[in-house]
Amino acid sequence: MSKKVLTCLFFLMATLAQAQVKSKYQANYDAKPLRFGYYIGLGYTHFDIKHAPSFFTDENKTAPNGQIYAVTSPTSTAIRAGAMINYYVNDYFDIRFSPLNISVQERRIRYIDKDKEVQSDNLNSKAWMEFPLHVKYKSERRHNSRMFVFAGTRWGFETNSITKKVRDNVSLRTNDLQIEYGVGLEIFREYFKVTPELHFSHGIFNMKRKDNERYHLNHIQSLKTHSVTLLIMFL
Repeated sequence: MSKKVLTCLFFLMATLAQAQVKSKYQANYDAKPLRFGYYIGLGYTHFDIKHAPSFFTDENKTAPNGQIYAVTSPTSTAIRAGAMINYYVNDYFDIRFSPLNISVQERRIRYIDKDKEVQSDNLNSKAWMEFPLHVKYKSERRHNSRMFVFAGTRWGFETNSITKKVRDNVSLRTNDLQIEYGVGLEIFREYFKVTPELHFSHGIFNMKRKDNERYHLNHIQSLKTHSVTLLIMFL
């Protein structure tokens, strides 16, 4: 084999080896304990419905306002955006808090009335101010990426319900507390870090108020929120 062929093979192997070596961006990223960022996300939400015993008995059939044949909560979209504060605890744990999170969402109730017509009731089509608090567990960094899981709570209240007069005219609670958990991937770039995250949220409170004016809610024992959201975060 000629020297020219060996030289070409050498340079080819060197080029391939160099291409496989990745530059490690922001190697000292964790040296700064406090980070500020922002995020935006799109999700799906609905109510988890638990029917009251009256829905399955003769009381429903003889109700003054007529029989309810079915009550469901169709899935609808939700948009979230806000700011995030991340505090570095150690190489494996972080604490995150969002001082500003706006969620615009629509949760509906769909039911079939005595005339067997499908009716839709937009019970929860409002903007919410929310405050997530998470504990984050990170894996070891591999080049420019790192996996993590997180869990915590998300408390929120309706921004539309300000006065007592407004609150008295609605059929649902105007605040909610949710258990939230999920998984994400940190991707380090030269000047920033982008983090896609998948969030799962389950409401704790029964959102149905006892003093409601919607007769189809009388056959519902509890309404609890549920949502799945994909967030893109920049820190």
